[in-house]
Amino acid sequence: MDEIWGRLGLVVGALMVAGTATLVVRSRAKGGPRNLAVTGLSQGVYLFTSDACPDCRHVKGMLDDALGPDGYKELNWEQEPAMFHELGVDGVPATMIVAVDGSAVLWPGLPDETWTHH
Repeated sequence: MDEIWGRLGLVVGALMVAGTATLVVRSRAKGGPRNLAVTGLSQGVYLFTSDACPDCRHVKGMLDDALGPDGYKELNWEQEPAMFHELGVDGVPATMIVAVDGSAVLWPGLPDETWTHH
C-alpha cells in the first residue's frame, strides 16, 4: 500500500512540475513592448517560441506572410533556454526587433502595426 502512495506522489509531483513549466512558458509579459540592449544577436527580427505553445504557430505564420520564412530567426525555449533567461523573455510567443546598434524592442506576441513601416 505504501508503494502505491509513493507512486501516486511521484505522479502528482511530476504533473505539478509540468504544469508550472507550461504556465511559465505560456505566460505573457504584462503591458506593452520592452526596450532592451542586446549583445550577441545581429540586426533583425526574432521570434521566441516553445514546443508547448499553441499560439506560436499562428504568430510564425503571420511572420512568414509578412517577412517570408527567411525574414526572421526563430529561437525555441527548449533548444535555447539560456538565451531566454539572458534576455528576460518570460512568455511566448514574443517578437523582438534588433537594430544595428544592439538596441531592441521585445513585444509579447507580435509587434503592433507600426513595426512594418520602419
